[in-house]
Amino acid sequence: MSDTILEITPLAPLLLRDGRPFAGGGEESRAHSLPLPLPHTLAGFVRTQMGEGRGLKWRDLSDDALHRELQALHNTPIRALPLRDETFMFPAPLNAVVEKPQAKKPEEADEVRIYRALPAELQEGEGTDAPDGLSPLLLTDGDGNAPGEAFKPDGGYVYWPQEAMQTWLLGGIPERLEQISGPPTDERTHVAMNSETGTGDEGKLFTVNYRAFEQRRERTYHRWTLRVKTDLTGDVAPLGHLGGERRPVALRDCGNRGQWPNLSTFGELKAALENPGNTRLCFVLTSPALFAGGWKPGWLSRTPQQARAHDGAGLPAGVRELMAGGARLVGAAVGRRVPVSGWSVRENRPKAVRWAVPAGSVYFLEVPGAFDREKLLGAWLKPLSDDQDDQRDGFGCALWGVW
Repeated sequence: MSDTILEITPLAPLLLRDGRPFAGGGEESRAHSLPLPLPHTLAGFVRTQMGEGRGLKWRDLSDDALHRELQALHNTPIRALPLRDETFMFPAPLNAVVEKPQAKKPEEADEVRIYRALPAELQEGEGTDAPDGLSPLLLTDGDGNAPGEAFKPDGGYVYWPQEAMQTWLLGGIPERLEQISGPPTDERTHVAMNSETGTGDEGKLFTVNYRAFEQRRERTYHRWTLRVKTDLTGDVAPLGHLGGERRPVALRDCGNRGQWPNLSTFGELKAALENPGNTRLCFVLTSPALFAGGWKPGWLSRTPQQARAHDGAGLPAGVRELMAGGARLVGAAVGRRVPVSGWSVRENRPKAVRWAVPAGSVYFLEVPGAFDREKLLGAWLKPLSDDQDDQRDGFGCALWGVW
């Protein structure tokens, strides 16, 4: 079974609810949309299209047959990344802080000053009350110097292109950075409908913030798509519905030659990760992660002896070898938690809310011992969540780098 790349193209603005209360025509009269679908939403869509492509007749299957088919689809791993104009986009690392310019000339629109937050090396007699003995993160510029004076951080740098992420993961500072906030918001106002008469309910208006995957301005045009990497057997249905209001999307099978940001496309990064002299490693989440320790991966609590004794079953790719080398968490840049919920078709009720670590969160490790670095390279853009089901859904995919 080989990896296959699928391309998802929304044919209309999508409504990807963010979990805030909403009742059309009620007190909460505005529905907000996430920039991109959460991993389990996208995984459910892709698996449904796989089932449709196999010609499954959901209503005709017996309970046992349906369970077997659903289990087979559920075991299919899904990993996804967004593209803008055929360029892979990654969540901005949360240890990056962009200085808000006081005055900007038009010709300097892309020139920004970026600071990197790194774990501080405490001197004798210094200490903090950070959990687990973690070091605080301090800002430095490209030369390792702290900011000379206080400044206001600039917003809007939500997604970074591959070239900027490549520089960042090698410990450098991108020279240029564009403000990219994801697919633009498409705000529309609707009127609530009276279920008895089938007409508009006078005075009851509500607003929905959709996400449009096409953006046209005076002289620019940007198109957003999603690329999915999976183990595919058989065909997929080319048309389906994603998110709220069953908005149409197209699905195309690109085969095993579809574009995907493999480690080999990140220049010198592969050599840096293979170098035994680089004992300071980090990973940046490209999708929200669900960890046993809340903000902290449960596998980071293992000792080297426990890691060596473990057969690796259930552990994320590359983790067993990493922990066997004595990997220790020394710092983390973690954003505000993300609610993850949904609807249970089997139980016909809402699923309990779980809290995920947001994409872009950065974890800094020190690995003093030797370990199989080739195994670590196998963890590239693979999920680091603790639970196997969450791994298959694509929660906690990550890029690796040095610091």
